[in-house]
Amino acid sequence: MTAAERGGPIRLPLVDLARGLALWAMLVFHLIWDLAAFGWIDADAPHTPFLRWFGHAIAVSFLLLVGYSLVLAQNATGLEQGPLWRSAKFWRRWGQIALAAAAISAVSFFLFAETPIFFGMLHCIALSSLIALPLLAAPAALAFVLGVAALAAPHFLASSLFDAKIFWWTGLGTYQPPSNDFRPLLPWLAFVLFGMALAKWAKLPLPVSTRRGRGERGLGRALTFCGRHSLAFYLIHQPVLFGLFTLLGFFVTPTPDAGPFQRQCAMQCVNAGAAAELCEKSCACVIDRAKSAGLWNVLARDRLTEAQKSLVHDAAMACYADSATK
Repeated sequence: MTAAERGGPIRLPLVDLARGLALWAMLVFHLIWDLAAFGWIDADAPHTPFLRWFGHAIAVSFLLLVGYSLVLAQNATGLEQGPLWRSAKFWRRWGQIALAAAAISAVSFFLFAETPIFFGMLHCIALSSLIALPLLAAPAALAFVLGVAALAAPHFLASSLFDAKIFWWTGLGTYQPPSNDFRPLLPWLAFVLFGMALAKWAKLPLPVSTRRGRGERGLGRALTFCGRHSLAFYLIHQPVLFGLFTLLGFFVTPTPDAGPFQRQCAMQCVNAGAAAELCEKSCACVIDRAKSAGLWNVLARDRLTEAQKSLVHDAAMACYADSATK
């Protein structure tokens, strides 16, 4: 029986649901980053250990689902067309992912020249999918063993020989490149292979037809819908968030976080030869006086007029003198 005879696209609803959950977790993760970037929360919030591991967990879930879905697609396609690499649908989908990865890189080099996305999640998915193709016919144990090898490779094979930019994508260098999304092939390939092994060990049933809305209700329907349109969701969610925060900025402006300013102020003060404790007190005093004078927003954003700069300078001198006498 062909896919058409089964009545629609062939999928496992649970996989779409899991993918939808991962996508919404990613949206929450990026929302926190954007809140910090637009000044609504502490600028350091995205850099906490919890958020870092949360981001890694989301990446792992995406890649496990990639490997799992490859086996699922092989099970469906193999019945009618043979190996997955012969499937036009697979190559069409792979091409969409590769083009999306290239587009993200191009935009990021324009918007974030110092931390561009040259090998992020989509790049890793595209290359890992190609590497995994020959293993679809291999035993689950082989995929698992190779996954363990990929996971361990950066710990045993890392070398300064791979620090050149041309090798950054491998993950075998000793240098961490500046990037807003860096998911090198190693060790992240491991999770695609683990997903394949899991699918093979699970002895997946044949995929079933899942027309939109069939057997789905409420939140489950929304999540599976997102899971079926994962690439579109991935590409659209950040522009939507940025647009919303930009629009909000026309009506209300958040009070800038004092933490980054105080750290920079204290560092400059210490570099000038003053004691660290004195610098901390003096900089905290400057912030308090700027807030009292209604100058904090422009000071934190470095938008002081010449007259305001003179006022802040006088306040800084007075704060330093007061702190030194206490």
